[in-house]
Amino acid sequence: MKFTAKGPVVLASASPRRSELLAMLGIEFTVNPSLKDEPNPADYQTAMGYVIECARLKAKDIAKHHPESVVIGSDTVVVLDGEILLKPKSREEAVDFLTRLSGRTHDVITAVSIIKSASEESFHELTQVTFYDLPEAWINAYVDTEDPYDKAGAYGIQTVSGLFVEKINGDYNAVVGLPIAKLVQKLSLSGYIRIEGSRVEC
Repeated sequence: MKFTAKGPVVLASASPRRSELLAMLGIEFTVNPSLKDEPNPADYQTAMGYVIECARLKAKDIAKHHPESVVIGSDTVVVLDGEILLKPKSREEAVDFLTRLSGRTHDVITAVSIIKSASEESFHELTQVTFYDLPEAWINAYVDTEDPYDKAGAYGIQTVSGLFVEKINGDYNAVVGLPIAKLVQKLSLSGYIRIEGSRVEC
């Protein structure tokens, strides 16, 4: 099953994981990451508001240069006890994040913003992720790799650190970085994509 886009599609993210998920649709798209600085989480009352604004700012930044394109921006955060855990800035911070996540359930929120000309729509997906109790040796061995440092919360469910995950409640792909099923619904309902070979608009 493949989809066809009715016009240019731009993904405003450098994440290879988001590119892989969007490529599942079979549509042609280009990658043009936003280099805009992310806002300070402390300026937002909720993690939800923060991550939605991050996705929106990225999409708007790229949409200025692609007025005829559908621009998709996305951002993901890990939230534990109301605190946003972003990408770790050091080995020590990565160890701290994973130690705190060990044996507990946390939220992963991924927001998506879709912009086409003057039309703008944002949505989010919240998934609960539960970790096993992690031996200290596992944490240390993992943070000695390069894997944790480009990932919110210092782990990626699609990599070897997926072994830390006992269960999830929600959308797996949203934890990876893009809630592709909900995105397809939004793009289809807006008329931006249609199923390939279809005789009707859907």
